Amino acid sequence: TINDVLFGVVSSGLTRYLDLQSSNKIKEGLQITGLAMVNIRKQPGLQEFANLMKNKSSSRWGNQFGFIQLPLYYHKDINDPLQYVKRTKAMLDRKKLSLEAYFTYRIGKLVMSLLGPKVAALLNYRIICNTSFTISNVVGPQEEIMFAENPIAYMRVNSTSLAHAITMHMVSYNGNAYMQILVAKDIIPNPKVLVKCFQDALLEMKNAATIKEGTMSNGSVIHS
Repeated sequence: TINDVLFGVVSSGLTRYLDLQSSNKIKEGLQITGLAMVNIRKQPGLQEFANLMKNKSSSRWGNQFGFIQLPLYYHKDINDPLQYVKRTKAMLDRKKLSLEAYFTYRIGKLVMSLLGPKVAALLNYRIICNTSFTISNVVGPQEEIMFAENPIAYMRVNSTSLAHAITMHMVSYNGNAYMQILVAKDIIPNPKVLVKCFQDALLEMKNAATIKEGTMSNGSVIHS
């Protein structure tokens, strides 16, 4: 899926960046933990306002989301770029089968109701401070849309004030994907180098996938 490739690119790109920017030797397998929000609505997407107004409507007001932690690892000795995708896919498959997002939502809701918004905000802040990056992937319109008869060229998502070294938002729109990367300059002093690492990682994966596909096609045997 797109998420598998996205996290594979992030994992490979962060490994590249640490190799280039770190003056000290980095331990193989170093864990870098990210955070992603997960929509836990039974009915995902926008809800009809008329349905929300019904007394016995199953749709609820407001956001309903939990979060999951996403561990990525520094691996310098991987020769096949597609191994990053395979590793992150295995991790994401485990997360999809877990109840982590559901429990974090329930715990946050319980803390909010018993201890109030200040304690709930402090809890979320502490969780964010113990992770390194935030990442999101939003599916946008699949066809070009208009605003006041003007075509929308692209869509981008942004957020501020998160206590993270890196914040990444990807939005797909009209057959293209756009990623916004925000960094804390005191931790990531060269954001352009980081972006270049992500770009190189994606291109290497694309080339490796193309070569692998060509090899499989040439090596296939057709029996009559």
